[in-house]
Amino acid sequence: MPEHAAALATLVAQNREHLQAYLPAVLPLACPDGARAYLAHACERAALGEVLEWHVFSGTALCGSIRLKDIDAADRKAKIGYYLGRPFQGRGIASAAVRAVLAHAFGPLRLHRIELQCAAGNLASMALARRLGCTHEGVLRQAEWLHGAFVDLHVYAVLQADFRPD
Repeated sequence: MPEHAAALATLVAQNREHLQAYLPAVLPLACPDGARAYLAHACERAALGEVLEWHVFSGTALCGSIRLKDIDAADRKAKIGYYLGRPFQGRGIASAAVRAVLAHAFGPLRLHRIELQCAAGNLASMALARRLGCTHEGVLRQAEWLHGAFVDLHVYAVLQADFRPD
């Protein structure tokens, strides 16, 4: 994955305004050095079983990233997060990629529950969660500091028994 550093930096730089809305923490990846350092750290964390990250491609173009984080092997649960560059949205890429990661999480990883959290205004992520069969479990009030203010987070989850890979 470190070999994707230049492509990741380009993707983030070209989608800075788009990503800024809900994922400002991704913006430091817009430079190759930042992307390389991030990917090296992600590989270290993956070796420890803390985080797993996949890059999403459309043909040969890097178009996004998906991550399982807060992996709790004892309770067999994790959180999922993702982003796509704006030009790649609305083409089913995120749905297919997240569905594939969920199949991996519920299959070989033997997880039981995957949670997705998104800011109240992130309608695209809410729609994706519903398309994937996630249940809206509630709202964490003012749970994230975003652009100088606290925002609510909507919590969705899917259980292994409820997941449909197709």
